[in-house]
Amino acid sequence: MSNVHIPESPWFSYRDGALTCEEVSLASVAEEVDTPAFVYSGGAIDEAYLSIDDALSFAPHLIAYAIKANGNLSVLARLASQGCGADIVSIGEMLRALKAGFSPDHIIYSGVGKRREEIVAAARAGIRALHVENVQELDVVESVAQEVGRPIAIGLRVNPDVDANTHPYIATGLRESKFGLAIPVAESLIPRVLRSQDLELEAVACHIGSQLESPRPLREAIEILGNFARHCIDEGANLRAIDVGGGWPMHYGKEVDPYPPARVFGEAIREGLEAAKVLRPEIEIITEPGRALVGDAGVLLTRVLYTKTQGDRRFVIVDAAMTELIRPALYGAYHAIMPITEPDADADLVPVDVVGPVCESGDFVARDRPLPEVKQGDLLAIRGAGAYGREMQSMYNARPLPPEVLVDGSRSRVVRRRSGPEALWQGEILG
Repeated sequence: MSNVHIPESPWFSYRDGALTCEEVSLASVAEEVDTPAFVYSGGAIDEAYLSIDDALSFAPHLIAYAIKANGNLSVLARLASQGCGADIVSIGEMLRALKAGFSPDHIIYSGVGKRREEIVAAARAGIRALHVENVQELDVVESVAQEVGRPIAIGLRVNPDVDANTHPYIATGLRESKFGLAIPVAESLIPRVLRSQDLELEAVACHIGSQLESPRPLREAIEILGNFARHCIDEGANLRAIDVGGGWPMHYGKEVDPYPPARVFGEAIREGLEAAKVLRPEIEIITEPGRALVGDAGVLLTRVLYTKTQGDRRFVIVDAAMTELIRPALYGAYHAIMPITEPDADADLVPVDVVGPVCESGDFVARDRPLPEVKQGDLLAIRGAGAYGREMQSMYNARPLPPEVLVDGSRSRVVRRRSGPEALWQGEILG
């Protein structure tokens, strides 16, 4: 499939002409659970976790997986068993993390809009820390601490005003972003926090965005964060951790230049902390990868329903839609597409629009994508679907939620069943 951008993967490859996930034929998965369906490689998740773990081996650290990327309980349990922590942005995510086996002391609650009852629930669950991003939020956290009768550990998330050079929808570190506190505002809060008997400043944090193309913005942001951490320490804070955020990238297949490996981003973090003189054995580094751990571990299996030519456009209509994978419609995101049956190396490639059955013009997986000839009934695998597929899916057009399958070597198992028709009206009251 020359001239088609397909990320190389030891987990998804052709064997004897058929695409496999590890040692399992994806055609056999489709036969078992039908399509559309998500399929995850356990080995890919393990390798991604170990690569970031190794990249941060220069210091004590906690990898706090951003659950918003993929909250399947079996995926979470797999990461928790390796000592992974969790980064959450809702009480629902906290409950998922606890059910999957994460230690409360490994859970960090981020996000700009925590409700008071959520803060109460998190405090009573004994999670590690709440990351505060707003002066009014700090007021609420302090009052909740008084209500529950014990201090609450917090982190102050600052906005370093560093351009991550990423998509505007996933950039979070610029001055105009809704995330974080401006550093002068955060500095003004330190005396109040340190005086309070209801708050414990355990961490400082920042996050400049996802899919970082280069380690340079990360290093710049971490030095700024490190200088803020040193200011906190000089004021008397006993910091337990510096949270450097996420941003670890993954390959979707159309990158102009390959992303640097995890160790390069780890080195940028080390350099930033060293420049700020806060790389110390008593301070733990926390990082919050999401898609980097699970994105390339997943594919979305789909079947070709029909093909047609209309005007000068050729359409491949599949049974997966924006309801299962909204990223192309939302971001214009690229996802590599692989036929389940290996095409000939010299197969002709024809630009097609791969679209779903949902009644929206924006329902597409790919536009003008060069693909070998596909016909009605063929199976396709949409790569890079392990992150922000199932979590951003919907039941629009009354479409059931797809099943999820986890593969380990030659073994596959269903880790979420396809939803039945009752899920379409669950919670509704007729009459």
